[in-house]
Amino acid sequence: MKIKALKEADILYRDIEQRIDSIKAKKRVYTVFYRLTKITVFMAGAAITILTGLKIEGRLDFPIENYVLVISVGVTLLAAIEGLFLFKDKGRSYDVFLFDLRRLRDRMCFNYLKDKVFYLKNREIHFLKYQEILEIQKLIIENSEGEED
Repeated sequence: MKIKALKEADILYRDIEQRIDSIKAKKRVYTVFYRLTKITVFMAGAAITILTGLKIEGRLDFPIENYVLVISVGVTLLAAIEGLFLFKDKGRSYDVFLFDLRRLRDRMCFNYLKDKVFYLKNREIHFLKYQEILEIQKLIIENSEGEED
């Protein structure tokens, strides 16, 4: 739920919207990286199999050992990069961040639509909840960076 008038009038609401958009962008980047690495590893693995099969059948006149070696190194590097950075897990953790922020934004919109005076009285409560969400997100990020099991 989004309210344009509230976005123009309330800096907290505007900040929440900007943070939600920022988290969505980061999630999208990690999702794209994850998919690109998986697709590239799959395609390169298939290329190795095809090149090796063509060489065995004698259909290729040029030496392919170097090509297969280079492709194998690329597959290994991409798999290692995806395993090191865990793009899929990072993308999913941003979903958790978005959930709390969207819920707060929706609660603010509901209060604003219900009664503007009520909304103004509860601005401090919304701000404290926002600070709590940011602190929890900070702790999650700090704890996830230190864990390598």
